[in-house]
Amino acid sequence: MYFKQVVLLLAQEGLVTLKQVYTDGTKIESVAGRYTFVWGNAIKTRKEKMMQQLEEMWEYAQSIADEEDQDPTPPDFKKVDKEKVEKTAQKINKILKGNDKASSKAKAKARYIVKNFAANLEKYEQQKEALGNRNSYSKTDPDATFMRMKEDHMKNGQLKPGYNVQISSEDQFIVNYTLHQDTNDIHTLKPHLERYEYLYQNAPESLTADAGYGSQENFELLSNKGIHAYVKFNTFDKEQNVAGKKRKKTPFHRDTLHYNEKEDHYVCPMGQRMDKISENTKATKSGYKQTYSKYRAQNCMGCPIRGACFKGKSNRIVERNHILEQYTKSQGSPII
Repeated sequence: MYFKQVVLLLAQEGLVTLKQVYTDGTKIESVAGRYTFVWGNAIKTRKEKMMQQLEEMWEYAQSIADEEDQDPTPPDFKKVDKEKVEKTAQKINKILKGNDKASSKAKAKARYIVKNFAANLEKYEQQKEALGNRNSYSKTDPDATFMRMKEDHMKNGQLKPGYNVQISSEDQFIVNYTLHQDTNDIHTLKPHLERYEYLYQNAPESLTADAGYGSQENFELLSNKGIHAYVKFNTFDKEQNVAGKKRKKTPFHRDTLHYNEKEDHYVCPMGQRMDKISENTKATKSGYKQTYSKYRAQNCMGCPIRGACFKGKSNRIVERNHILEQYTKSQGSPII
């Protein structure tokens, strides 16, 4: 691999150390036409509509069928495959074809179903397989995904077929790059680091990246690999004001509430205890599980500072992700 050999040559000459990397992503447009795309939601809608039509035709055929053609156990139209659709369509057509009660329109529709539905279902399944975890792909470039590109000179952010390119550099030399179908940088860090380790048989000592990579999953990944993470957490920019200074939090902000770690409860500004009422696990797109805890005040009715504390009608509830908060405050892995 020429790229690897060039980077190792740079390291040999002392121009890079392969210890400190700076990572960011950018979108590049594919040569695929923007009107050649297949959309996952459209496939789902078409399949549902097709199965609804098949079910309606089945019920119609059964309503006018002779006693010997009636079937007391109809097919499960929510779980169908090509063979089942083909068999059901042929049975509907057989009932209607020689039945004087059937309208010419219904017979024509039955013939259309026999001719097209099984083939369409097979096509949709193939398209679904090509999509994988994506929601779109191009017929002329199946690896390309519809992505929002950066704004042009007219401030128009456009959806175009493209790829998400991840690049790591050191002293302005590119030391690693990967191509991704995922539009979000947050899910690209793991495979990007895996390629880095494959190339150089080691992980970098530190990694610097923006808030697009700031997730519990990525902080844990970097921590487990022993990589110092100089990565903004995902809400970092929201907590800064226009002048670039840290926005001062009010005494009512959830981050300023006192937390009793030993007894696992919060204390509101009026000194009221907020006990844990639930603990839920949510999975990310990659399947990574995060735990969120909810804490509720006991009685906010008639509180003199209620209007300043929160606007809800019932008792105040705050949700916390303690593990993520530990990562963002960690001293062992500085996060900027």
